[in-house]
Amino acid sequence: MANNSNIRIGIDVLGTDCPSARVERQNDGLKVLNLSRHALTGFNQSWLLVGPQVVLSISDDDVIFKTVHLPLKDYSDKRNLIKFELRHLLLDVPQEYCYDIVQTDGSSRFLAVLARLNKLEKVSELAQKNISQLGQPEGYMARSIALGRGFLQYCANDTDRLVCLADCSIEVVSLCFVLGRSIIAPASFHKNQIDIESDFGLSKITGDLKTIINFNLNQLADRGINISLSKIIICGSRLNWNQKHSIASKLDVQLEEPVIDESQFVGDFRSTQEPLSNYLVSLGLTVE
Repeated sequence: MANNSNIRIGIDVLGTDCPSARVERQNDGLKVLNLSRHALTGFNQSWLLVGPQVVLSISDDDVIFKTVHLPLKDYSDKRNLIKFELRHLLLDVPQEYCYDIVQTDGSSRFLAVLARLNKLEKVSELAQKNISQLGQPEGYMARSIALGRGFLQYCANDTDRLVCLADCSIEVVSLCFVLGRSIIAPASFHKNQIDIESDFGLSKITGDLKTIINFNLNQLADRGINISLSKIIICGSRLNWNQKHSIASKLDVQLEEPVIDESQFVGDFRSTQEPLSNYLVSLGLTVE
């Protein structure tokens, strides 16, 4: 029987029907025990939530991303130093925020992810969980960061290529740029009131993606990283393959499906016949 103290459950809070991943940390690494979908109102009664740590996704429009530089590479307590830096960046009361830290492409470059506590409370209410039951900040993760962590942990990856991940499951499209084994930059945009079935709607999404990609490529160039986008991976069930291919061809970039490393999956993990790529965010929520 699995040890609940070693189990994390990632729940991607999408609306009425949420994908979840149940993962156990074993001696040889993370092992996926179950992928499934549940209504939010049913989670509290589910065996999924008995004992393990639960991590909920946060929409990217509910968080703030801040790049933090730590010139002292050997500084042992990085979290406290970053917290000190953030106090000087925030215009509001620091105590009203919860934050997480993401290592990026350099030993001195970190990404701080900040969310207002009242935003987290709303997410917790949706899942019928109390904030104290989830922990701060370990109980929450921005969707774009979870998307990147899910790809890096559970997918095959060419370490020298720049990849753009895009998840179109909800109205706020989450993006994550990955280079090698590092998350380079998160991003997002709204596609609300866009008819993705129409040529105009698909062109609008493509235009927004192109703007974000170009912006991030310019940001990388400013940091001395001159590299072109190698491929785009579009996840989520809202777009079919033809729509994804149309977007990629207009961006003049290679479209690929994520290659899931199923050696990290054990037993009868499938409770769904969906593509595993639809669960990248949920899987990423389980990665510490």
